Amino acid sequence: MNFIEAIESVLINNYFNLDGKATRSECWWFYLFYIIFFMVASFTLGIALSVAGLTETAIDTAFNYLTLGLLAALFLPLLGLTVRRFADAGRGKREAIVVFVLTCISALIAPMGDEAGAIIQVPEFLIIPVLLVLSVTSLYSLYIHLKKSV
Repeated sequence: MNFIEAIESVLINNYFNLDGKATRSECWWFYLFYIIFFMVASFTLGIALSVAGLTETAIDTAFNYLTLGLLAALFLPLLGLTVRRFADAGRGKREAIVVFVLTCISALIAPMGDEAGAIIQVPEFLIIPVLLVLSVTSLYSLYIHLKKSV
């Protein structure tokens, strides 16, 4: 599977398909697309907001909304891709959904740069457990995504 086929597979053919399997190539090509798309959107937004003369706080808020918007727009395709990839690695749907949701929620809570950079604000004593959950779920997802098909 190549780059274009992976994008078509995830965004068109299997938008919210929790059945079947996703190959490693489909998964990694789509993640590459997601990263490139996010970088281009961030770069474009950064230039537009800088030209507009907004304050640094307003720019940080705009980037938080961009992150949240991209996650919302691609939540279902990424969930479907994750569930199908877990199935290809011999894991269950429930496990994939729990890991995916925990990763997304902890990523929204985890501070990016400073504590004010978090999209969802939580008390300070919860930041370390959230970062721990984010680390564990991200590493486990990486392990599954790298695992060969069963």
